[in-house]
Amino acid sequence: MKNITLGITMGKFIKFLLFILIVSGISAYVFLKDPVLRNIPTDKGSHWQPNGIPNVPNSTAQNLNKVAFRTMHGDLNNSDQLWIATAPEQELAWTAEAHLYVPEGPTMDDNGNIYFSPLFPSEDVSLIALDGDTGKRIWSLPTKGDIRGAGAPLVLNTPEYPHKQTIYHATFHWAWAVAPDGTILWHKPTGFNTDRDIAPHHWGVNYVAQFDALTLVTGDGQITLLNRANGEPLLDSPISLPGTQGPKSAKGLPKPFIIDRGNQAAAKVFGKPPEGDGFFTFLLNVIFGAGSEVANFYAVDSNTGRMFVAATAPDETDGKLDGISSNGAVYALDIINNDKLELVISARYDFSGGTGSTPTVSNDGQRLYLSDDNGHVIVLDRDLNELWRKNVGEQIAASIAVSADNNELYAVTKHNIFKLFDKGDKGEMAWTATLDAYSSHDNINSLTPTITANGIAVGIGAKRSIGNSDLMIANGFGLLDKDTGKLRGYSRSVEESISVTSVAPDGGYVIAHSPVRRLASAGLFPSFISPIMGGIARFKPSNYGLLAREAACSASKIQLRMEQNQANPNYQQQHRQWDQQQLQALITQTEMAMAKAQLSFDTDDLTGLCSNLTD
Repeated sequence: MKNITLGITMGKFIKFLLFILIVSGISAYVFLKDPVLRNIPTDKGSHWQPNGIPNVPNSTAQNLNKVAFRTMHGDLNNSDQLWIATAPEQELAWTAEAHLYVPEGPTMDDNGNIYFSPLFPSEDVSLIALDGDTGKRIWSLPTKGDIRGAGAPLVLNTPEYPHKQTIYHATFHWAWAVAPDGTILWHKPTGFNTDRDIAPHHWGVNYVAQFDALTLVTGDGQITLLNRANGEPLLDSPISLPGTQGPKSAKGLPKPFIIDRGNQAAAKVFGKPPEGDGFFTFLLNVIFGAGSEVANFYAVDSNTGRMFVAATAPDETDGKLDGISSNGAVYALDIINNDKLELVISARYDFSGGTGSTPTVSNDGQRLYLSDDNGHVIVLDRDLNELWRKNVGEQIAASIAVSADNNELYAVTKHNIFKLFDKGDKGEMAWTATLDAYSSHDNINSLTPTITANGIAVGIGAKRSIGNSDLMIANGFGLLDKDTGKLRGYSRSVEESISVTSVAPDGGYVIAHSPVRRLASAGLFPSFISPIMGGIARFKPSNYGLLAREAACSASKIQLRMEQNQANPNYQQQHRQWDQQQLQALITQTEMAMAKAQLSFDTDDLTGLCSNLTD
C-alpha cells in the first residue's frame, strides 16, 4: 500500500478558499467540477526494445506464470512485471462488492476468477471469489474473528490436483487451501498468538519452493511456515522479528478537521471500524506505518528460498530503549534444515526512518530494491550490503517495480512516476513521466506501476490543490511508453486504489477499490465528488484490433532479442526458457485479441503481422 500526504492548516484552507470564491470570482463548482479527459490519439506503437540478456531466475520452473497477478505484487519476488501487453483502450465491464474496502490484491487464476480479502468487512468474509466475466460472487471464506484483513491470497500451480491450481489464504489465526470451485482442501491454525482484542493484520501468503513451504508474516512481526500440501506447521513455533512497534503518530498526517471529515465520508459507505476513531484514521495509520512493526508485504527469492521482510529495527537502534522503534530495517531470513526446520535471520540492514516500500528481489536473486521515507531508492546485494542509493526528491510510495529487461526500475511518489537504470554501482534517472490525462486539472500518480510488454500500467488522478494539500477529484488507469514516459492510453475509473495496478490475462485492468485521498475530498466537498465505493472493478479491452497490434509487436521484439542472442555464450537455458515463455504468452494474447476483433492472423510471421496491424 502506498503513502499519501494531505496535511493542511485550517487557516490556509479558509484563506485559499476565500481567494478562490471571492477574489478570483471562481465558484466552487468551477473549482471542483468533473475533470475533462484530453483526447489521447492512437500512436504507431512504442519504439522501446528489450536488449541484451534478460535478468531471470535460475529456473522458471519455480516461478509463477507471469500472465496475471498471482500474489500481491505479481510474483514471489514482487517484481510487478507481467509478460503480456496492456490494452491501451479499455472500458468498464462491471463493478462488484461495493460495500467492502479492499486495500490489497486482487489475485487471479488461469480461469480468470478473482480473489480478494476485505478490511473490516461488514459481513463475515475473509476471502471472496468472483467470476471474472460477470463479477458474481462464487464463494467466500469466513473471518472467524480476524477482521483486520488478510493480505492478497496466493495462487499456485498444483499439477497433483485435477483442478491444476490452488488458492492459499490465511488470516491471523487460520489458513486455508481452496480449489477454484470453493472446495476446501485443508483448513489449519497458523499457530500465531496475540493478547490484543483484535488480532493484527496478516500480510498475505508467499511460497518457498525448496521446502514446499507457505510463508506467513503478520503486522506484529511474527513469521511461520506451513506445509503447502497439508497445512501442517513446519516450525516448532512461529518466530518474532527483533523490532518493536513504530511511533504511534506519524509525520505528515492531515490536520484533525480533515481527518474528521474523512472519517465521516468513510462511515457512510464502510461503517465505523470496531477500534480507533474511524475508518479514515485507521487507514492513515496503516499507510504511514504508525504503530506497526511490519507495514507491507514481503519477498521470496525463488532461486534460494531466502525471505526479505521490511519492518522496524530493534528498539535500541534509535538511541532510546522505550518500546518504540523510530528506525526501519530489512531482514534476510533463511530456512535451515538441522534435523528439523528452523527460520533464522541471516542479515539485517538498518536505515533512518521508516519505509513505504515492499522489498523487491531481482529475478536472479542478487539484488534487493527498497526505499526509505527520505526519498531514496536503495539497492542492496543479497546479503544486505548497500550498493547504491538515489534520491528522487520526494518520498517513494510502495514497492520498486523491477524489470527483467534493460536494468530498468520504476518508482512512484505521491505525485510522480520515475524510470531509473540500475548501472551496477549507481542509479541513473531516465525520465519523469508526463502525466497529462486530464486537461482541466492537475494530474498526479495514484498507484504502483506495473511493467507489461508494451508499457507501464499506472494510476493517474485528477486533483485540485489547496495550500499543500491534494484533493483527488477523479482517478483512472493508463499506459506509459517505456522509452519516453508519455501517456499512450487512459481509462477513467470509478474509484481510487491503494493496492496495485493489476492487469488480467486479456490485457484489461482488475482494480481493488480502496479510496483514501478521495475520502478527504468527499468529506470536504460531498456535493462535488462522485460517490465513494469499495469492491472490485473489471475493465476489458475496447479495441481488440489495437490490443492485437500491441501484443504482436511486443512478441516480435522478444523474438528479435532471441535471434540476436543465439550466438551469445551467456544466453543460457534459463534465459531461452524465459523468452520462449513470454513469446508464447504474447502469441496467445495476440490470437485471442485477433479472434475477438474477427481478424485473420498468421502468428508465424510476427514482424509482418505487427507491421500489417500498425498500418
